[in-house]
Amino acid sequence: MIPAASLIPPRARRPKEAGFTLVEILAVMSVAVVAAGAISFAFRNPSPGLKVKNAAMMTASRLRDLRATAMARGEERVVQIEPVHRLIRFDDGRPDLRLDPSIDIAVTSADGERGSAQSAGIRFFPNGSSTGATIKMGSQKTVYELRVNWLTGRVSMSAL
Repeated sequence: MIPAASLIPPRARRPKEAGFTLVEILAVMSVAVVAAGAISFAFRNPSPGLKVKNAAMMTASRLRDLRATAMARGEERVVQIEPVHRLIRFDDGRPDLRLDPSIDIAVTSADGERGSAQSAGIRFFPNGSSTGATIKMGSQKTVYELRVNWLTGRVSMSAL
């Protein structure tokens, strides 16, 4: 008896070539490029405009919270802003807010709330009102303005 393998021509008996096609290699490389781009985008430094926006949003949030605390506890609360040191101090025991050195800050507030030539303050009263202020934060082309209404104590933020 003749084995069946000997009846098949030698070329047909050869196993299929192992390896990847060009299309498969290109597909894997394109996925790797997209993944590398996504990772580098996630870990890059935020732009100066984004830093200003984040600082303005954080400051506005903390001011609103301080106003709510004054109303809830029935006692005055004060925030001190030191533009030169880029520091915002809250008197409710929460940590100070330190702004990035690249952010410029300017404050217009009531004269009675100025602790010194280098600091300004905002006082929130138990009835929700405040002494009012305008805070401008900016870096390069991005500027945000925070307004604290003296009558209502409402804190608003807008891009300029």
